[in-house]
Amino acid sequence: MRLRSRPSDLTVIVAACLASQATGGVALLALALRLSQTGSGWAVAGLWLAGTVPAVVLAPVTGLVLDRVETVRLLRYLSLAAALVDIGLAAVPGVAGVLVLAALLGVAGAASAPGLLAIAGPLGGQSGPGQARSLTRLQAAQWAGATIGPALGAGLVVVWGTRVPLLVDGAALTLLAAGLGAVRTRRVPAVKPPGEKWTRSLGAGLLVLVENPLLRQLMLPVAMVVAFVNVATVVEVFLATRVFGAGPLGYGGLVAVWGAGLVLGTLAVPRISRIHPLLVTGVGAALAALGLAGAGLSPGLGLALVAYLVGGVGNGLEMNSARVLVQRQASSETHGRAFAAYFAVVSGAAAVGALLGGVLLGAVGPRGAMEVAALLVAAAAVWLVWLSRRTNRRSTVGLPTR
Repeated sequence: MRLRSRPSDLTVIVAACLASQATGGVALLALALRLSQTGSGWAVAGLWLAGTVPAVVLAPVTGLVLDRVETVRLLRYLSLAAALVDIGLAAVPGVAGVLVLAALLGVAGAASAPGLLAIAGPLGGQSGPGQARSLTRLQAAQWAGATIGPALGAGLVVVWGTRVPLLVDGAALTLLAAGLGAVRTRRVPAVKPPGEKWTRSLGAGLLVLVENPLLRQLMLPVAMVVAFVNVATVVEVFLATRVFGAGPLGYGGLVAVWGAGLVLGTLAVPRISRIHPLLVTGVGAALAALGLAGAGLSPGLGLALVAYLVGGVGNGLEMNSARVLVQRQASSETHGRAFAAYFAVVSGAAAVGALLGGVLLGAVGPRGAMEVAALLVAAAAVWLVWLSRRTNRRSTVGLPTR
């Protein structure tokens, strides 16, 4: 692909990601609290499913669109569409209406999430280290926004209820679209190779994950980590509000502290990943398991917050290492499809985790569900460490340092 960029564009997009993720966290927390008032863990699980299933079902189409349509312009349109959905969510009553509109947000996210990772390459220039650093900064901005959002959202919910935060998110997405209009970097669409069948074009991203030996070994344990960390996303609202009695502010604190850890772990990857990238993912998963177990065993909110910070750092290490590996192993012409396929795998795992969260919540309660999730994330960590010892390829898969 031909790349045209200027250095300031990365700053613009990082700032836009930070703002939109912050208000997105506000909206998500407001919706989770609204649905938790029904007393049903399944309603909260349904919210997470609505946000993740579209990324799985639509991955071949969204990935191909990202590789055939200019990415920045597409992200602008998606931001405006999501802003309109936020307005609808603020007005719609009942669980069913909320879940339908949340699924529409999931459709927008199915393209925008891999689109942001795909644009990281052009923003970082031609070099592998520059592209990896660009990806790291974009992800750190997203997690920073996710950290700010829950704390801000909890305050807005306490003062104005669960509908005003959705309007705030809609306004921020409108501003995001305007900001993207000022960006000059373009990820010029790849030309369809002569004679290539549409079926192969649609499946190119999945082929990258299946045919590449490193990525093929990586994806299953990574999906396992995602699934059981997402058990906690269903359970933590009940852990904070019912077990700890900490209310919306306690729930917002848990989500925010995990997000802060994600930022720290994400930014640490370029510094430490020459040790061995698979080992970094395994150590990160182990820390995530420790955080989940600590929160489930904590007598009160204070120790749970400390445990969640540790878990978030581990989660950031694990996720960013995996995503930079996908960036480096896939060709730039297939980044849209490769990242869409990656998000399909992890979103499918997240959907499974949301379902299991509802099941475990009903079967063993919030504390028990956290401990089961921690145990299985720890099993995935052992798997990843074993793979790192088996895969002696440091010179070919090592990630750049700062």
